[in-house]
Amino acid sequence: MKKSMFKIVMPVFFGVSMLTSCGNAQESNDSLTKAEFKVYGNCGMCEKTIEGSLNGQDGIGNADWDKETKMITVTYDSEKMNEDKIKSKIAGAGYDTDSHRADESVYSELPGCCQYDRPE
Repeated sequence: MKKSMFKIVMPVFFGVSMLTSCGNAQESNDSLTKAEFKVYGNCGMCEKTIEGSLNGQDGIGNADWDKETKMITVTYDSEKMNEDKIKSKIAGAGYDTDSHRADESVYSELPGCCQYDRPE
């Protein structure tokens, strides 16, 4: 009886191991493009809003804004997203980038601490 149980458990164990390996391979997507550019903002609330405007969007892998350098690093699937769309989404949340300016009405709705000195 012990031999037959071993025969059942081993294939199941190896099947689960193989599925886990395949799942990890899909998470590590080598086709992601990386972009870095300036996004104007001031504080931790800015960081949350800027990153939140991108994270969870179809085609976005990750977004990380550094409030000290004002630089954002975004990884994205270039078949679903591009840098222009990314900058448009950030501007839609009220934040200027090097090439996209947020609408004044959206910018003016940001909390006072988030209203940065806008570039000309």
